[in-house]
Amino acid sequence: MSLAPAQPNRLAREAWILLGLGLLAAAIAAAWALHQLRINDNIGLRALVPVSTPFGLDACVIVIIAASFGLVSQLRLILDRRALFTALGLVLAGWLICGLAPRAHRILYDEHIYMQIGQTLAHTGRAEQADYARAEHGKFELYQNAVNKQPNGWPYLLGRVYQWTGASTAVAFDVNRLLAGLAAATLFLALTLAPWNLPAGTPLAAALAYLFTPLIPWWSRTVAVEPSTAATTLLSFASACLYIRLRQNAPNVRGRLAAGLLLAAATAFAWYFRPESLLAFPLVAIVCWSTEDRFYSDPGFWGAALLAAALATPNFLHLWSMRTEDWGANDGQRFALDFIGKNLGSNLGYFFQNEWFPVVGTLPLAIGAGWLLLRRGSVALVLALWLACSWGIFVVFYAGGYHYGASCRYAVISAAPAALLIGLGVTVSAHALRPRPLLAGAAATLLALGWASGWKFVPTLTREAVEAQEDIVFIKREAARLPSGSLVVTQIPYVWLLEGRNASQYSPIEDLLRTQLRELANQYPGGIYLHYGFWENAEPARARYAADWILSCDATEIARYSSHAHTFGLFRLDTPGGLARHGGPRPPVSERKESELDLALAAARRRAAATPPQP
Repeated sequence: MSLAPAQPNRLAREAWILLGLGLLAAAIAAAWALHQLRINDNIGLRALVPVSTPFGLDACVIVIIAASFGLVSQLRLILDRRALFTALGLVLAGWLICGLAPRAHRILYDEHIYMQIGQTLAHTGRAEQADYARAEHGKFELYQNAVNKQPNGWPYLLGRVYQWTGASTAVAFDVNRLLAGLAAATLFLALTLAPWNLPAGTPLAAALAYLFTPLIPWWSRTVAVEPSTAATTLLSFASACLYIRLRQNAPNVRGRLAAGLLLAAATAFAWYFRPESLLAFPLVAIVCWSTEDRFYSDPGFWGAALLAAALATPNFLHLWSMRTEDWGANDGQRFALDFIGKNLGSNLGYFFQNEWFPVVGTLPLAIGAGWLLLRRGSVALVLALWLACSWGIFVVFYAGGYHYGASCRYAVISAAPAALLIGLGVTVSAHALRPRPLLAGAAATLLALGWASGWKFVPTLTREAVEAQEDIVFIKREAARLPSGSLVVTQIPYVWLLEGRNASQYSPIEDLLRTQLRELANQYPGGIYLHYGFWENAEPARARYAADWILSCDATEIARYSSHAHTFGLFRLDTPGGLARHGGPRPPVSERKESELDLALAAARRRAAATPPQP
């Protein structure tokens, strides 16, 4: 199919326009960022995050959609119907394959924090976590907020979906499940567009290898951030492949301005999902270099790079404001060479232990890597950097070793480059064995059987965080039973808020609890309840604090639930004893209205008694 002609001067003009846009956006973003850094400390910068990061993400989405419309005519020329239908088939296949894994929360309670930030964003437009809020009857009122240290990309996606569907955990599960298929389709289209001259069938084989990597369906049936991180990184990779394709076909193809805009926005968008997603920038650069090392002389590329940096500036300020956080490292040492020894053993063993990855897939992966080294050295360098950025970065992270159990989710981020090598190895082997059908059939059978054996854990729930999962079960059950207008005091208000119940941590309302419990009960006529949950079972200091409140209020036990060594409970605090001790001054007694039920019935009886009987 012929490509639409375009004049060389038009293409040059598009490149310079893109450079001008990039320079202007970068100048504005740099001036704003420098101003904020000069006048604000970390606390001040964090106050900007709830507004600035949704603004940056909105800008990325607007540019991505606008650029996509601008590329429709060119994509029709480059991609045939077969490729488009294959991509749609991969989306459907991803949805079905992910259904083989059980739906479960595995990162407690980070997944609920992501969802709750999405809930806040859907109602207020601000990306912040609620420490105290009302959430009843489809309404949401935020009284006290907190800024989460994690990037806001995944909560943003959920928030935009929640604006249509309402906030719920079920919707979040479905979004992640859909992203797995979209990621596979994006990988397929990216390799179809990439001018790397790979063996026929490699794009489809790589996409299928991605979908059938056991950790993909396993983690895509959670609300963890890693599936969306992999999908957005693949979007930036695909946009780089498209940009190269249009650039190499110049002066015969239009659309380089739109392709540059897509490249900039997709790369910036990817960084908003995890801190290390910043490495999407060097990935895009080396993908461009892999086909033409003179890309640095292209003003359009530098315009796209400057625009991407401008679009990502709000995320930079977010992460900069959190630079003093220890991110869970007790000694504050988050990255160090000392972690390599232990982490490398488990992370490299991922490919050989047949626990989370079928060991039979290591052979085609090695074949694919060897073929690239011998035949496509520049592409081999791309895959080496991609793996270094997505797999190797966690080797030096204090909690990056897969031996931590839940940390195996980091392998989802490196699944795409690994799948590319596996798909390449399979197609190279298939072409080599084509003259020997008997041997080809035996190899295919061994690969299928070996791969199936690596799926043994996909239908499982595992023991990881089972008590925290049972706490979620307890909350779901009791949230449905609580009366309307109740308030739950808890360490994890975001879980109750997602279930449509008003909730608060202790600190925002502690003064009211101690001195104005009666007033608080007036605000929440359904009752004031204390949730004794996972954290109280896990940390003695929190257990003592909650137990003291239960005792001081003569609290009534509403529900109890045991799981393994943990016992969860729900207690009502606004009891007569609690009101006597913490109620505060009694409100003045107001005159009862004649319309009150008891008074109205008494008046009716008096009228009936005074009315003489009819003859």
